[in-house]
Amino acid sequence: MKRRQRCGRFKRQRGMTLMEALVAAVVMGIGLLALLQAHLALHGQAESGRLRRQALALAQRELETLRAAPMAPTQDASLDADPFTLQRRVRDAGTGLQAVTVRVAWTGRDGVEDAVALNALLAPPDPGFSGTLALAVPAVTLLLPSPSAAAPSSAP
Repeated sequence: MKRRQRCGRFKRQRGMTLMEALVAAVVMGIGLLALLQAHLALHGQAESGRLRRQALALAQRELETLRAAPMAPTQDASLDADPFTLQRRVRDAGTGLQAVTVRVAWTGRDGVEDAVALNALLAPPDPGFSGTLALAVPAVTLLLPSPSAAAPSSAP
């Protein structure tokens, strides 16, 4: 009779079998691989966005430089600044305007070339206003109250 109790006790053991443990390990491994793949994809997209932002800032800086110091209508240029390649085209658009195209290209991590381009029309600065650069801007601007705001209102 004691022998039957021992056999019954072994049947009531709790825990996992070897097959259940293997299935759980495989499921967890597949989940971790999917999580890693998603992380790598998001990291690649973040890097692509960072490169695009830097390229756009480089193109804007070049365009602002051209606005500050206008050049002859035929002056094109190219610049290699690792990992970016900057190209600018300046054409005479007539009526004293210059059509400027600034293009910044780069090769991404996946080997695909990407680019941003900015187009603008630039007018040459008026030589009559060249002296205004020497004028100092006041640090504080005082606003005087208007006469209608200063007068007390009379209530009936």
